Amino acid sequence: MSYRRRAALALTAGAALIALSACSSGDSGAGGEGGADGAIPIGYTATLSGDFASYGLEMREGIDLAISEINADGGVLGRDLTTEVVDDEGKPANGPVIAQEMCDNSEIPAVLGFSFSSVALSGLPIYTQCGLPIVAAAVTSPELSGASDIFFRTVFTDAYQGAEAASFISEHRGVKKIAILYQQDDYGKGVADSFTEAFEAAGGTVTSSQAYQLGTVNFGSTVDAALKDQPDAVFIGGFYTEAGKIVNQVRDAGSDLPIFASDGAASPLFLDLAGANAEGVEVYAAFSASDPRPESAKFVEAFQAQYNKDPSSWAALAYDATYIAAEGITEAGSTDRAAVADAIRKTDGYAGASGTISFDDEGNRVGELTFQRVEDGKFVVITE
Repeated sequence: MSYRRRAALALTAGAALIALSACSSGDSGAGGEGGADGAIPIGYTATLSGDFASYGLEMREGIDLAISEINADGGVLGRDLTTEVVDDEGKPANGPVIAQEMCDNSEIPAVLGFSFSSVALSGLPIYTQCGLPIVAAAVTSPELSGASDIFFRTVFTDAYQGAEAASFISEHRGVKKIAILYQQDDYGKGVADSFTEAFEAAGGTVTSSQAYQLGTVNFGSTVDAALKDQPDAVFIGGFYTEAGKIVNQVRDAGSDLPIFASDGAASPLFLDLAGANAEGVEVYAAFSASDPRPESAKFVEAFQAQYNKDPSSWAALAYDATYIAAEGITEAGSTDRAAVADAIRKTDGYAGASGTISFDDEGNRVGELTFQRVEDGKFVVITE
């Protein structure tokens, strides 16, 4: 379904507003009611329930940690931060409904999110109309590039990531022929298209490119088709759930080909699903818990103390997004949305947990990807 069609359908979903509002909460920070002297509410919307809740829940962990640190350090403009949280359920039709809810709350100066690009795209016209800035942490669709002057993201675009992955695999792994498997949605197709273009431009050959549906369990025929042309490697553009199953079924088919995967697989849950078969798989992401930089190490230590586990990329990206939004409010000297958006737009060289962050004139992150390999059940930054 086209974006225009999704948006048109979504605008008829106003009746869902009351039900969605019931999902909201402000439990991520200490202190105060809204208003001039109370807590400043930051909006957060993502997929927080159902089969694809993990990214949204991981992002929320990063957001909650950042807000607790900010509040412990005196808050923003002398006020605590809190969150207004709405579960978008991964449904594009909910995007405009939630956007209107956020816009109508005049106390919200910025919004964090989303899990799915389709949800962000459907709601973006309304956020733009009310001038409410967004600092997104997980949506990667190139369609969001330059789509609004109030939209920014701490994650890299599919176009950038796919091209960088193709360059890395071609130049540093000597792969000449590769089979691509990607999930059939904006994310998977965006990654696959940019990867293919860059890989072929580097002189490589894509032996096959196959789409699969989210929720697929049996990849037997897909894996067989990918392996029959004798590629040098396999590239997976998709989320960890399906990526883990594909890795297992490639190995069950008796293949020991190198396997590479997109940032959708850069989750501890991928390691759980693929088990021993995850060893040696290489992925890209904006963050690794093994990154030795001081900003990363400090974040990892705080996250482990809070949650008793290593943070995912999505937690780190949302943590950074929260700090950037908070700094935007601080630089603006108020919660005026236009002033906050302008301050966020000027972010340049912010030293985050996920690396240095700047925004280009389309709101995209400027920086470098991290390539990682699974070693002894953990993602380890590749340095060679």
